[in-house]
Amino acid sequence: ELALRLARQIDRKRRIEGLRGRLRSGMAAAVRDPLTGAYNRRHALPWLERRLAPGPRGRKNLAIMLADLDFFKRVNDLHGHAAGDAVLCAVTERLSAHLRERDLLARIGGEEFLIALPDATPARARRVAERLCDAIRATPVAIPAIAAPIPVTLSIGVTLVPTGPGLVAPDLQSVLAEADRALYAAKARGRNQASFCTRSAA
Repeated sequence: ELALRLARQIDRKRRIEGLRGRLRSGMAAAVRDPLTGAYNRRHALPWLERRLAPGPRGRKNLAIMLADLDFFKRVNDLHGHAAGDAVLCAVTERLSAHLRERDLLARIGGEEFLIALPDATPARARRVAERLCDAIRATPVAIPAIAAPIPVTLSIGVTLVPTGPGLVAPDLQSVLAEADRALYAAKARGRNQASFCTRSAA
């Protein structure tokens, strides 16, 4: 009888652990992009809303970046969507390698990423944005099925938002629109670079 009870308890523990594992997997799948493993829009926008809300800490800047791969459609057209997917995964790894654990990296569109740096000075935001552009440009993406590595570049639009006690929380869509305008400015200036919205320029 003791052996039967022990076997039932072990079986019950295994089933509970299995349920917990599936729950964790399901929660991760809900907030992660299935291709690249970066966070997705569903996670990123509420994350930004929380960071933009007034809080008890001192006043800090939140740097928000929209990053877009230049001429990405050409990669898909010339090499196929499997190659495009491989490029997106490689780009995600490189971006992540140059960010802190508390920074946000999310894939929010086909070849568009959202990056956020809490407690960022204008100088640090500029350094990080330029470093990210350099990291993507420096090494073309090697794909086993393709003879020559694929060159890739990145354009980034940046805006800095003051947050903290006594400040009204800015409208998230307006903030994203600022970063988007800065991104278009980077594209207009020749791509492969970072551009700041006017009020955020260091």
